[in-house]
Amino acid sequence: MTHVFIAIWKDWKRYTGLHTRMNPLLFLAVLFRNPGMHFSVMYRFERYFLYESNILFALLGALLYPGYFILTYYIYSIDISPRVKIGTGLYVHNRGISFTENAVAGDYLTLDGPLTLGRKGVGADNGAPSLGDHVTVFAGARIVGSVRIGNQAYIGANAVVVKDVPSHCIVAGVPAKIIRKLNADEESRV
Repeated sequence: MTHVFIAIWKDWKRYTGLHTRMNPLLFLAVLFRNPGMHFSVMYRFERYFLYESNILFALLGALLYPGYFILTYYIYSIDISPRVKIGTGLYVHNRGISFTENAVAGDYLTLDGPLTLGRKGVGADNGAPSLGDHVTVFAGARIVGSVRIGNQAYIGANAVVVKDVPSHCIVAGVPAKIIRKLNADEESRV
């Protein structure tokens, strides 16, 4: 259970930009003001209850799931199932985000909705996207199919990604193409 609180703490640090001491008033302000932080807290607990705990907590998670679904889907317009594996340091900037259930994302994921990570079709063999660490996906982007996004990749606004994206680059366009490979200096500025 402690890893849930660690994940929430890392998510919170992404919202505040703080890397030192915790200010309880700032924590509460961030928690009550940001729908992305609300989603993060609910997602972390629901994922723990349903998929990472014992049977009693799984039962509690099943009882809480309708509330989770109503809040995240209808109120926040974020369609990310607790089945999706997302690393720590999640930052959700806007609404209208949809993930397929088998998607996987690494640490320090930044989502600027609306955006979609999904399958190519209805069949189960189409696969789901897999995102590395420190990936940023901008508004309107679509990542479709069994696509791998490398570490520290940036998916441009309205890009449609249907092929793998290597690490340390920026992609944009329809279909998405590499527009720039980043060196160490550029990565720290972007």
